Amino acid sequence: MNPKSQVCRTDTLYHYLFRPSAEVHASILEHGLRPLSDFPESERWQAIQEARPGFFEWVYQYMAKEVINKPYVNSGVFITPIDFRLLPDTYLHDKPRFAIPLSRIDSEWACISYEIEDRISLPLTAESMQSVAEFWTAEKVREWFARDNTRVFFHVPQVVTYQSGGIPIRPEEYEEFTSQEG
Repeated sequence: MNPKSQVCRTDTLYHYLFRPSAEVHASILEHGLRPLSDFPESERWQAIQEARPGFFEWVYQYMAKEVINKPYVNSGVFITPIDFRLLPDTYLHDKPRFAIPLSRIDSEWACISYEIEDRISLPLTAESMQSVAEFWTAEKVREWFARDNTRVFFHVPQVVTYQSGGIPIRPEEYEEFTSQEG
């Protein structure tokens, strides 16, 4: 495989800020990446719960239950191994992000999942991360990312973790885009 076509990392996961704000940035640094269900007062949580009650439990059943095999506990935290900095013609290429070491994710409470023809959910291991990185080339990510604009990450690889307390974040893991990158 052409190394330039490999855009999924095997040691780092990313949380991209679609709509960056100082408030969101500060909250993530203070509290870590936490599931939306940790914020029952948020307008976004309330809107989802009203429009689609049980949606996050369905997501757990659909994407993770078979691999994690534990009771549903929260709405989960979704992060991706895709390094969009390597895909300059994509929407997330220049968005700020948090780069999280894979080692910070509790593999007992997480899986990596994507969908092409069927949903594929794998245990979060070094082997599955390598397999995903080899399969999901730059061309495949360009083809499948945002294929469904209502669920932009639905098809491409994402790690979902249901670990208690979310994912702690360190200030140095925040990355702004610089023009030298692109």
